[in-house]
Amino acid sequence: GNFLEIVTYMFPQLFLLWATFANCFKQISMLTSSSTRTAIYNSFRDGSRENIGDIIAKGEAQIAVVDLLGISSGVLLSRLIGMSIRRVLALYLILQALEIFCMYKEIGAVEFRMLNFERLVQIVNKFVESTEEQSHVVIPNPSEMRLSEKIFLPPSNLERRAIAFGSLGRAKLAPDELSKLMNIFKGEKFLLVVGADVKNHRRKIPNAALNCHVVLHVDANNVDIVKGTLALSILRRKLVKRVAAAAEDDDYQSLEPTLMRSSDCFDLIEESKMEANAKFPALLKKMSILGWAAPARFMFGRVTMRADWPLSSPPSNKKKEGNNKNNNNGTQALPQP
Repeated sequence: GNFLEIVTYMFPQLFLLWATFANCFKQISMLTSSSTRTAIYNSFRDGSRENIGDIIAKGEAQIAVVDLLGISSGVLLSRLIGMSIRRVLALYLILQALEIFCMYKEIGAVEFRMLNFERLVQIVNKFVESTEEQSHVVIPNPSEMRLSEKIFLPPSNLERRAIAFGSLGRAKLAPDELSKLMNIFKGEKFLLVVGADVKNHRRKIPNAALNCHVVLHVDANNVDIVKGTLALSILRRKLVKRVAAAAEDDDYQSLEPTLMRSSDCFDLIEESKMEANAKFPALLKKMSILGWAAPARFMFGRVTMRADWPLSSPPSNKKKEGNNKNNNNGTQALPQP
């Protein structure tokens, strides 16, 4: 918006057009700023002294003061550099670069205690790594997370929600594979599936960690998402280790990452599920101690790719036949009137 206002000075014959676009972009940026500002204000709450109303009042007062200082400094700079278009553009680029740098440092200094999926994956990966290599649990706290969190760049592939979660048809499961997975995850509201993404025609990457995903049940909540992410992290490490071991034994073709299926590693899937059940309480306890917010509704956004399956398996036919036999032996049918 500010750049287009300078353009109106360069092309005065199109003043109305450029001024309209400048105001539109300014309103868009203002709306974006106001919608995300509350999340930044919430990070300053300590839960004991200040409430969100006090913090918003202080923030808005600072914005008003900074606006007045910006207007006064702009008047002084315009007198110093004159009306030259080159000088105005050069000064604008310098000030814009300085503003972006200050915004980067400002956002980087904010400690977010609410989890998004990128923070969750980093916490879970560090947790799984520490439990395998050390005797005590180590995960980053909100202060440490802000130093490693990306601001302008997108998250890596392993930290993307679209890669970690998918549908049952993403890997085109065979009926026997689906039946086995439902038996392994009986009572759980998620499934772990191994297989390349053949549904969305994504480029096949020879990385075993990328060729597995979580399928959420329609009734899964954020606690199930955290638990499923923990199981997925464990499974990813196991798959990478198995592929590496096969490569050392010259058996790489049989375990080529893009060709691996769930039927090739049912044992790893079951082990990952059991380890996740055992480690999940310790993860929640450690997150609570370090100040992370408990899993809340809509914390990770809406994961629309879900599936529906029975959470409990029906009783077997043999059991039904045994119960019917006992009932027939112990009771007598009433005569019909």
